[in-house]
Amino acid sequence: MTFIIAIQLNDSIIVAADNKKVVLKEDQLNEPLTHSASKIHAWDEGIITGTGESYVINRSIALFKELAQSQLTSLPDCLELSRQIREHEIGTDHFQIQNTKLLCSSYSKNGAQLYKTERADDEQSYNMTAIEPMDITVWMFNPNVETITADLKNLYLDLKDYSAFSNQVDWMNYYINRIAPIYQKQSLQDSLMSQSFDIFFQSKDEYVFGHIPNTQTTALDFSEISPNSASI
Repeated sequence: MTFIIAIQLNDSIIVAADNKKVVLKEDQLNEPLTHSASKIHAWDEGIITGTGESYVINRSIALFKELAQSQLTSLPDCLELSRQIREHEIGTDHFQIQNTKLLCSSYSKNGAQLYKTERADDEQSYNMTAIEPMDITVWMFNPNVETITADLKNLYLDLKDYSAFSNQVDWMNYYINRIAPIYQKQSLQDSLMSQSFDIFFQSKDEYVFGHIPNTQTTALDFSEISPNSASI
């Protein structure tokens, strides 16, 4: 079950998502099938990720790219159509399908902007809203956050814009080493998520994407990134 941390700064964004995909079958609820999978998907202007049912998320992204020609304002309609198709396939009484929501990023005049696409309840339409600057969005399946409450609070209090750092590597190290302990601790409470995670950094005209195994016991220290700013 996806665990996402998304940070909207004034001039940039950071998105982290765990790597464990869980398949629950009605006749095997006590024996979920798990495997590793990236949950952050690229599009022309940034990334799209989400929580809920993977079939709904993946079909939404496909519809967005292929039918809506990656028009950002069409993403709520793509999610609505994807959910309707899925409910036609397997029925309407499925919590994960009903509660699927999307998070996407796009370049903006200030740097990069995060948007969330969700609905208030089952009777409402999906709406896309821009996340406010200097804000953290946390989407998770397990509501027990006691072990990470202090870490999330400190992360919020320590938010700094990309422009506050002397270089890109310092910016990345700063956030990776605050996010990594959160995934380590929460994965011990929630067996349906992984301690490893993918992370995406986006600022004006550039981005970096990387995978963090998160098995270390000391702070990470990246000294360089690939020349094309595409991966770490």
